[in-house]
Amino acid sequence: MAEFITITNAIIAAILAVLALVASYRAVLTSRTPQGATAWILLILLLPLIGTVLYLVFGHADYKRFERERRKSDKDMFEMASGGTVTNEPTRLDTFARIARLPVTKGNDMALLVDGLATYEAVFDAIRAAKQTLFVQFYTIKDDDIGRTLRDALIDRANNGVSVWLLHDELPFFGLPRQFKRKLEDAGVQLARPQGPKRLLGPFQLNYRNHRKLVVVDNDVAFTGGLNISKTYVGRDPSIGPWRDTFATIRGPVVAQLELHFSSDWRWATGEDLSNVASATPAQIGPLRAVALAPSPAEDIAAGNLYFIALAHAARRRLWISTPYFVPDRDVLTALRFAALRGVDVKILVPGRADHYITYFAAMAYFDDLRSAGGEVWTYDPAFIHQKVALVDDDIASIGSMNLDIRSGLLNFEITVVMEGASAAKAVEDMLKTDFGNATRVDIDLSDRNLIIGMLARIARLFAPVL
Repeated sequence: MAEFITITNAIIAAILAVLALVASYRAVLTSRTPQGATAWILLILLLPLIGTVLYLVFGHADYKRFERERRKSDKDMFEMASGGTVTNEPTRLDTFARIARLPVTKGNDMALLVDGLATYEAVFDAIRAAKQTLFVQFYTIKDDDIGRTLRDALIDRANNGVSVWLLHDELPFFGLPRQFKRKLEDAGVQLARPQGPKRLLGPFQLNYRNHRKLVVVDNDVAFTGGLNISKTYVGRDPSIGPWRDTFATIRGPVVAQLELHFSSDWRWATGEDLSNVASATPAQIGPLRAVALAPSPAEDIAAGNLYFIALAHAARRRLWISTPYFVPDRDVLTALRFAALRGVDVKILVPGRADHYITYFAAMAYFDDLRSAGGEVWTYDPAFIHQKVALVDDDIASIGSMNLDIRSGLLNFEITVVMEGASAAKAVEDMLKTDFGNATRVDIDLSDRNLIIGMLARIARLFAPVL
């Protein structure tokens, strides 16, 4: 009997070793960064069973096939958004346009929506006024009073002849109740879930998620920013408390580019081509140049990281960024530090409280890197700050879903509108000055913090490539 148990244990150990080696090899092939591959390999080899299972759920993906097929799906679609372009005029947005693979548009306008109540009021009012089409996309939609308000507004518009498309990236078993979705579908709302790479364990994946937040009404007005659909975003989640966020109302030709990005996601999710629905280019309405930049993990360039690097290189005098998570890729961190060394006023505004503890502590391990080069880190005190906003000098502003972390830079589908113009920059400057006025500058090194906090920060940073 003892010999049988020994042989059985040896067979199990051999199987685990083979699985661990295969998983490690796949990590080398599919990880987006060498640091990510190294982190996975160490976890898998040190804890073969746990590490292999975690890799299959969170790390493994048939990325090459996904990249190939997603690019094919998007082929030719980017020719749609060419109206209102700046053709012969040099602009500070040219680099962002090359990253976006779209032209800079002119004649746009933007208005800020600060915090949840103002955002939901504006978005829901615009939805209720829709006459023809509605494109709606959120990462999170909850079955609470905010979610049901959105649902009822979409049902009302669908019942009144408006064509409604809704994208929602929910996880299996953790998404909306079936009854919630059935009411939408019965009213004629077309509902779909964005798709990531194929996995051994099916659609249950936390990487390659679609983190975009976007509403486009009647090919005319668009909304984007940091908020999802939940009572959390009006500060009524007792586990987090007060919440600070930002959305923007966008008008002008750049709205066609936002429609394009929605259409691209919809086509990949369903196979349906919305080109004739989203083909109209809105008229010029304001003074801003703008481009809609939507990084994707299927691209051959790390567009999310390049976006932040482009911000740093464009800055001559000032670079202010508000982000809920500060876990930058090495290249992004280097660009921020170099900007600070050039004399640029680099300020990063982050939450003073946590919603995800690993990313919260990991961020602390990066503060010293930026501060040592002359940059500043500020923690927002009154609420959890979730806005994703950037300001460059006095003429460039960006609002969207992009976090300053490796996940947004490499692993998620994101979206942001980068604008050039004094009015947008001034509006964002005034908002951020208020936010910095409610924040505290970090003036303490990690080594001088509480021993436990310092230990947690250093350990959390080890997980940065997979956060």
